[in-house]
Amino acid sequence: MKGDGTFAARVALFSALAYVAALVSVYVPNVSLSFVVIFASGVLFGCVAGMAVGGLGEFLWTIFNPLGMAPVPIVCAQVAGMVLVGGLGALASRRSYATRTTTLGFVWYALFGLAAGLMFQSIVNGVDTLLYGRSWKYLAAGLVFSLATIVSNVVLFPLCYPVIVRLTARVRRSS
Repeated sequence: MKGDGTFAARVALFSALAYVAALVSVYVPNVSLSFVVIFASGVLFGCVAGMAVGGLGEFLWTIFNPLGMAPVPIVCAQVAGMVLVGGLGALASRRSYATRTTTLGFVWYALFGLAAGLMFQSIVNGVDTLLYGRSWKYLAAGLVFSLATIVSNVVLFPLCYPVIVRLTARVRRSS
């Protein structure tokens, strides 16, 4: 963070990208490329930037969602979940597979996708349950939608892994 506007520009750009990537979920429910974008921002730019992108990107998505805004407690839960996803990306940047593509890296990215989906869905479903007092039957039915997010992340994260590695190399060269 040099004070030259780089941090703000990166956060703004990736937050906008996360918003646009989330539009996929309008057409394919609970499958969102924004998880990958937010995770990648943590890998590329570190914990603070990743968490800022997660918070701002998800805030934009929940406020300006074409299907309508979520209730405020759900908005807060969704933002908190994506903040953690950005932080998770920063954890991934500290490993050797962040700078070169390896077989183990694909496995790790699948696990990161699993963790991102589980964290997000646990927080949102927990707040939903506290807010509306849902029964276990309701939560079990909602598990299908949660699984769509989790499984899609397990597939999308490894697919995007080589791209994130290339971007990481470019960012590190330019810094």
